[in-house]
Amino acid sequence: MRRAFLLIFLITLLAYGCGGYRSTETIRPVQVQRQMPEITMAHSYYSRNDSLFLLLKFEDAQQVLDILQAATSYEYAVRAGLSDRDAVILQDSVDLPNRKITDVEGQLQVQLALPASVVRKPNVLHIKVWELLSGRERVGIQFKIALNSEMLQKNYSLVHANTGHSVLKTYLTTNDKLMVQTHGDSGSTLTLERFELDFMPASPPMSMRKPSVPRTLSPISTRSLTASDTLIFDNEGLYLLKTEKGFANGLLVLAGNYPQVTRAEELIPPLIYLTTSQEREELMQAKEPKAAVDNFWLSVGGSERQGRALIKEFYSRVERANKLYTAHKAGWATDRGMVYIIYGQPSSISQVGPNITWIYRESETAPYIKFVFTKKENNFTENYYELIRRREYEDSWYSTVAKWRAGKINL
Repeated sequence: MRRAFLLIFLITLLAYGCGGYRSTETIRPVQVQRQMPEITMAHSYYSRNDSLFLLLKFEDAQQVLDILQAATSYEYAVRAGLSDRDAVILQDSVDLPNRKITDVEGQLQVQLALPASVVRKPNVLHIKVWELLSGRERVGIQFKIALNSEMLQKNYSLVHANTGHSVLKTYLTTNDKLMVQTHGDSGSTLTLERFELDFMPASPPMSMRKPSVPRTLSPISTRSLTASDTLIFDNEGLYLLKTEKGFANGLLVLAGNYPQVTRAEELIPPLIYLTTSQEREELMQAKEPKAAVDNFWLSVGGSERQGRALIKEFYSRVERANKLYTAHKAGWATDRGMVYIIYGQPSSISQVGPNITWIYRESETAPYIKFVFTKKENNFTENYYELIRRREYEDSWYSTVAKWRAGKINL
């Protein structure tokens, strides 16, 4: 049954970058639909002995698909650019072994090594995971990782202290404990700097306000690390891990169960995209903020059943935005996170150069719309993209927000 279900929803799936791409279908308001898979990839890497070692993890953000069950093989190619038409420099294909009992349910993890000679601009690693859906039907899910010589300066990896599993994400919680593993020069030292969290949520897509001038951030604290040191993050903040060779890697550390939204104080900030400043002020000053948020959604939904459905959908999108788009600030507060929360999963995603394009195809309840995000240089992350804002987004934005507020958003 599961594979038959996947065949219906994945036969045209082709995912790029961090997000998936889904086929369109007729959508009617206020009708609960089956969730569609949204395959994501997290990765980490380190350099050793003139090679770059990559650790890749694939899973479905919607938790519909057990990719570990369906995946049969993967192939990769280093090309001289993002396009599938760019020259192939290196390629290989690997059949996946039968599922092992030690594998994590719902996750596919693979490792591969690239010679240092190919790890440079403008080369791009193209990865495609093949899944067997039904009979001989196969689907290929594709991802891309831009390569550059600075990656070869990362001669360490981070692992969870209690499990020894590699850290494949750029966010942590104050409950996490990590260990540093060095590769190659065991005598090298690392520096860990902590910065305050002081970043505003994304402004609306039609806002033409000039972007803020880049700031020079000064660390609040600095400490040195060596191999096998345990990292305990007692304080929230933006952390920067730096090697002697100059490589820097950022980590966002938040309290609670991030990327999940479980605490009352975490429920209100993402509502900035749907509420007025007065409404948010009343929510924040409420003696029981959780009850106040529930009442807001119940009034929006018009009934307890619909209000609960809206709560589930909104905060599920917030959590998926946190997983997919976390940068130097929480994923929900980024431009891609904002669009994802309000509009949902794009119909298709494509990338050309530094630009990622999201397309929402026309449906019975929404017109066609396109958003373009441009990658911005950031000392803390490679996952930060800014929306190219346009005044013509205004009608679409207010119309979609109005549907949320009327309880008529597609669920």
